[in-house]
Amino acid sequence: MQSVGDGPIAEPPARPRTGLLAALGHVDHQLTDRILVKARLDGTPKPWVVYLRRFSEAGSYGVGWVVLFAIVGIFGAGLLQGAVAAACVIAMLLLNTLIKGRFKRPRPLQRAIEHAPGSYSFPSAHTSMAMVGAATMSELVGVPIVWWLVAAGLGWSRVMLGMHFLGDVVAGAALGLALGLLVAAPLVHAVG
Repeated sequence: MQSVGDGPIAEPPARPRTGLLAALGHVDHQLTDRILVKARLDGTPKPWVVYLRRFSEAGSYGVGWVVLFAIVGIFGAGLLQGAVAAACVIAMLLLNTLIKGRFKRPRPLQRAIEHAPGSYSFPSAHTSMAMVGAATMSELVGVPIVWWLVAAGLGWSRVMLGMHFLGDVVAGAALGLALGLLVAAPLVHAVG
């Protein structure tokens, strides 16, 4: 069940997992624990984690991508292409929210920072929106290596901060790549 605000999400009653799903879940938890940046013994985050959090939060609700598309739309590609690219990122957020509501996977309990998002964990919306953003920015301005590195960094930051399990980010990346390359980038190209 989801709590109000930024509080943690309680574990929904679930059937015990056995077999392959249980094994995958165990591996996912183990890998996530190895990637997570642990807080200091006194509980305070390491200083560089503050900057990692700021970078990660630039992907919240697609705001960073929408701002980029507005700038590119105004100063380069055209307002229509910028607006379509922004709409694709927002559509990815909405689709991701629907999927999260279906799976209702709680977020990791251990975090590098105190902040705890108030939504479910699977799949990572930051990552799926970042993949759509990278695909459309590559179409609009070129230099795809830059945008794909930003997208990968956003996804990886979510695991490092303890906001998502690695499996959430992998699923978000797959979903975002598929929609970014097959729908968003071609759509942006078509209106150009």
